[in-house]
Amino acid sequence: MKKGYKLEESGMPSALIPQGSDAQKQVFVIGHKNPDCDCVCSAIGYAYFKNSVDKRYLYVPAKAGELNDETLYVLDKYGFEQPIEIESLVPTASDMNLKKPLFASPNDSLKKVASVMKEANIHTVPVVDTARKLSGIIGLKDIAEHYIDSMDFGDLSTTPIDLNILVETLDAKVITNPRNIAKLTGVIFIAAMQRSTVLQRIGAGDVVILGDRTDIQLDLINSGCSALIITGNTAISPGVVRLATEKGTLVVSSPYHTFATAKLLALSTPLHPIMSKDVPVAGLYTRLTEIRRKVAESKYRCVLLVDGDNRLIGIITRTDLLQPIRKKVILVDHNEISQAVDGVQEADILEIIDHHRVGDISTLRPIHVHNEPIGSTCTIVARFMLLRHVDIPPAIAGLLLSGILSDTLILSLSTTTDRDKEIAHSLAKILDVEIEEYGKELLTASINITGKSALEILQLDFKEYLLGTKKVGVGQIMVLDDEEISAKEQDIKSEMERLRTENHYDLVAFLVTNPLESGETILVKGDKRLIEKAFAVTVQDDKCVVPETLSRKKDFIPAIGYFCGF
Repeated sequence: MKKGYKLEESGMPSALIPQGSDAQKQVFVIGHKNPDCDCVCSAIGYAYFKNSVDKRYLYVPAKAGELNDETLYVLDKYGFEQPIEIESLVPTASDMNLKKPLFASPNDSLKKVASVMKEANIHTVPVVDTARKLSGIIGLKDIAEHYIDSMDFGDLSTTPIDLNILVETLDAKVITNPRNIAKLTGVIFIAAMQRSTVLQRIGAGDVVILGDRTDIQLDLINSGCSALIITGNTAISPGVVRLATEKGTLVVSSPYHTFATAKLLALSTPLHPIMSKDVPVAGLYTRLTEIRRKVAESKYRCVLLVDGDNRLIGIITRTDLLQPIRKKVILVDHNEISQAVDGVQEADILEIIDHHRVGDISTLRPIHVHNEPIGSTCTIVARFMLLRHVDIPPAIAGLLLSGILSDTLILSLSTTTDRDKEIAHSLAKILDVEIEEYGKELLTASINITGKSALEILQLDFKEYLLGTKKVGVGQIMVLDDEEISAKEQDIKSEMERLRTENHYDLVAFLVTNPLESGETILVKGDKRLIEKAFAVTVQDDKCVVPETLSRKKDFIPAIGYFCGF
């Protein structure tokens, strides 16, 4: 699905769309690839119908490719935006019910982050800067490794401790700080020995942890240590405070005893020198198969979701991937994998509404399937609305009538049934239009190949079929002037041959219909014997003429399929 999708862009007037639904509540109503007027109009109409009768979900019309001129004309005439385009139904991170992530700052202490992990029962926390851009990641294992490494303390000059973080971690108080020290450096030393031993080992600039031994405190200040951390919340003599002020020594009072203070000091380290910058990341539209792989390979057993500016969106862990996640979809005007949008087999298909032969799409559970041998899917959708007494606004009626007239060639094709005619007249009454007059207007809008390349003409309405052991591609077009196609005939044949070779088709056929004349011109590439046997004609120079006008779904495909062993 394309980024930046808004409900108002769904091809339905915004007043008709329920608000406030999340990704798990959306159901996409979508037609086949190379969408035609019937497929798009039935998708919009059925989404409107479902939103009227079913409040469990938000039904969103979608398209599976670029729209032809006829469909664009109809949408513009009745005030609809194009439906959103879905390139794949493969589940992505955007389909998950993501929770608001917990995160930390690079300057937060290890203790603070460890407390958050314990309280939230999580093992990993993303680290972001002030703009919420991803800086790194910290896990319980990182904290444990640092804590073990710091048991011998060492030299703080390599990883200074921020005074504010120290005070927060220890719940401490700053007694004196005449030099406005912001960070503690030097060697950390616990003064738990005899006075002489302590003074021998302490050097200028060191940080000393000790209890209420005033004499040693004074000696340490005189020896040049940079800071004293006095434990147990004990009283500090005025003499120590006075001397520390004179010598520029930082004095901090900790409420914890010496052992606890020393342990907490190791957790006063900020995250930035400890966190990992080897962060497993993905975007909202990354496929879940790729995310599962990244989670499995990451030592943090998670993936961090970021936007295009590297800002944190969420976090996905192994637990989040335990339940199957699928896009919910309703298929209209098709039921074959070869015609469906990519990834349809990984989607949760809720319904199929169609009027073609039964194809090869299967589902994991029973679903509602309505497949009726009539001229248009829009007829089915309109009949649902009439049977359920759902109000049909003029704009929706215009779409549905357009789909019917387009797919039945103004109710003239052999696929047209009495029900198509009945529904079409009911919709025309809502619109207050004459069917013949509006049908000609629609036909004129649909027949426009000026400026189009041979490939564009061939693919305007092209469908793929698997008939027995044969793979067949069939395009179809209507023209009012045969010369327009004749002028491009050789180029179209060349493109047909290229498609046949690239896609391994046994047959590629292109049906050319002129509604002002009888008969059908067929361009052929591949196994021409299938055409000759099916219609008792002779194919010469990759071309033949059939005396009657053919419906692709009712006349052409069944006839070809018989000789494909289907």
